[in-house]
Amino acid sequence: MIKTVYNSVKSTLRSLNSVRHRLLSPKLKLHHRHETYDSYVKKQKEKTLDPSRIEKWLGEEWHEKLEGFRALFERNDEYVKPASRCICLGARTGQEVAALQELGKEAIGIDLVAFPPLTVEGDIHNLSYADHSFDFVFTNIFDHALYPDKFISEMERVCETGGHIIVNLQLYTPGDEYSENIINDANELIDLFKNSAVACSRPITNTFDGMNWEVVMRKA
Repeated sequence: MIKTVYNSVKSTLRSLNSVRHRLLSPKLKLHHRHETYDSYVKKQKEKTLDPSRIEKWLGEEWHEKLEGFRALFERNDEYVKPASRCICLGARTGQEVAALQELGKEAIGIDLVAFPPLTVEGDIHNLSYADHSFDFVFTNIFDHALYPDKFISEMERVCETGGHIIVNLQLYTPGDEYSENIINDANELIDLFKNSAVACSRPITNTFDGMNWEVVMRKA
C-alpha cells in the first residue's frame, strides 16, 4: 500500500515537473554554438557525411521513411494535390522527394551534401532559386536552422502566391548536438512568417521520426 502511494506521488511529481519545465522554458531557444557560419556548415556536414549514417539512411531506413512520407503527404492531400513544383529543404537522402515524385510532382530536395538524383547541394539560409519558383515547400529540419527567421523568409520567397509550406516540428525536444535551436511553441514559428496565413497547426504522430507538430502555411 505504502509503495503504491509512493509510486503515485512520484509519478505526479514527474508530471508537475514536466509541466513546470514547459511553462518556464523559452518558446524558441537558440543555442549560439558557432562563432562563424563556416563552423555551423562544417558541423552539419559532419553528420550528413558520416558513412555509417549514410549506410543506414540508404539501407534499412529507406523504405521505412519512404512509407512515412507517403503517409505524411496523404495526410496533407488537400495541400499537396494542387501542387506541381515541390522543394524539400534539408532532405538528406531524399525519401520525401521520392514520395512526391510518386505522386507525379516535379520535386527536388536540397541539403548541404548532395545525394543525387533526389537531393542537390544547397543552403536553407540562402536558396539558389528565384522568387515564386515552387508551389509547395516542405521541411522537417527547423531545429537545424542557425537563423530561423532567415530560413522562414527563404521558404516564403521561393513559394508561389497561393502555394503551401509545411513544417514538421519537434516541440519540447532538446534535439542532439547538431540541433541549433529548441522550439517549444508552434506560434513562435508561425510568427516568423510575414507573408503567409495559417492553414493548419496541429499535433501529429509520424511513424518514422520524432516530429510531434505540423504547421501548414498558405503564401499570401
